Formats: sequence, structure tokens, C-alpha cells
Amino acid sequence: MDLGIKGKVALVTGGNRGIGKASALEMAREGCNLVITGRNEADLAKAEKEIQALGVKTLAVAADLEKAAGVEKVVSKAFETFGQIDILFNNAGHSHPCTPISATDEEWQSILNIHLMACVRTCRLIIPKMLEQKWGRIINMSSMYGIAPGSGVPDYNAAKAAVLNYTRSIAMEYSKDGICANALCPGLIHTEIWDRLADNIASELGKTRQDILNAAAAQASSIKRYARPEEVGKVVAFLASECASYITGCAVQVDGGALAGIEINF
Repeated sequence: MDLGIKGKVALVTGGNRGIGKASALEMAREGCNLVITGRNEADLAKAEKEIQALGVKTLAVAADLEKAAGVEKVVSKAFETFGQIDILFNNAGHSHPCTPISATDEEWQSILNIHLMACVRTCRLIIPKMLEQKWGRIINMSSMYGIAPGSGVPDYNAAKAAVLNYTRSIAMEYSKDGICANALCPGLIHTEIWDRLADNIASELGKTRQDILNAAAAQASSIKRYARPEEVGKVVAFLASECASYITGCAVQVDGGALAGIEINF
């Protein structure tokens, strides 16, 4: 299927690994030029080479998107290089285990900055250009936990719920101008974030990482497995495309059939 994005420019934050890199590669296969960003320069350089091998133009910018200056740096370099950003995939993020009362103000602020405020700041800088060209696609990374909170990550849950609500606000305001905005709500995707979380839980319970991953998949997915990043990347490429021109303001669940209100017990 021709997704109609050949020659367009996509900015993927957190595009150096996991879902971000998988999504960048899927869009590159459709002929889309890519701007990717991340904090790990070695991973960023490796991802850039993989994308370039598909024959598209790329720009890799190392930046910390928890800070406004980092967002401004990335967007400025993207416009300087390509003159446009047609597709924005706000994917950068991280998490840490905590309880509703154990996380500090600093930890809360870090989570809100990377998950919510990075979206706000990129959209603030990029939407005016999308309005000029009367076309744009915005995909903001939320989570199934933005719909129904999971245990052990209350600050992450709250941030992802805010991302979902903010995305719908964008859709309400700008869909009439050719800008489609949707929130992606994945379930269990096998990325380094889940590996780190599983390692933390495993060490506390005296189990292995695989024990934790298997237990989570058995309870939080009707398919009974984790998804591969490329399975999510294909959905991102579709939402970025001409084919998704009547999809906006949605929470797109890629969760293997997970139900609302799941409680995972190890």
C-alpha cells in the first residue's frame, strides 16, 4: 500500500531505539525523510545509518527533551535542514517504579517534562508551519496506562493521561485545517524500558527477568505475549499517512487486547 508520504519530513523524538526507531524505519521505507533525536549519541548514530540505508535523507540531533532548550534545538535544526516538518511523532520518554506517595517533586517534574511538556513544546513550534501548508500529522505517545492506570508508575500514568487529553485538544482545534492528531496507546511492547522495569521487580522478588515478562504478558494481553516494536511502528506509519486522513482525536490502542483496569501481580 502506498501511504502517500514519500518526500515528506517526519520528526521522531526518541527515534534512536525501540518504538521510535521502528517507526522511523517504517516511514523511511515509504520514502519519508527523517529527523530523529535522542540522548544516547551512539544509539542515535546507529539508528541514523539504518535509516539512511533505506535511501532517504536523515538528520540526527542529540538533545535532552526534558528541557525547553533541547526541544528548540531539535526543531530549529529540522527546519534549517528541511524547511518543513510534516509529521511529528512525540515518542521520547522514560519511567521508574514508585508509589503514589514515594515519588519526589523532582521525579514528578522529570516525568511530566519528558512525556507531556515535550509534546506541548514541539507542537507549539511545529503546528504554525503545518497550518501554513494545510497538512500535518501528529502522533503523541500515550499508553494503555493513560486510559486505565497500571500499578507501580503513578506519575507515568498521570502524564500519559494528560498526553491523551492534550492530543484531543489539538484535534478539536486544528483538524479542520488538515492536521490530524492522535494518541498512541500501546500495551506491553518489548523495549528496553520494560526490560529495566522487569529487572527491578525481579530483583525484589527473587525471580528472573523472563519470569516477570511472562507473568505480565499472561495477565495484560489477550494474545499472551509482548508486541515487537515494529508492530507498533507500522501503526505509526499508517497514522502518519494520507490513508488516515479521517482519523483524528483518537486513542489508538495497540495493546494485544488488554482490558481496562488490568492489575498485574507478580
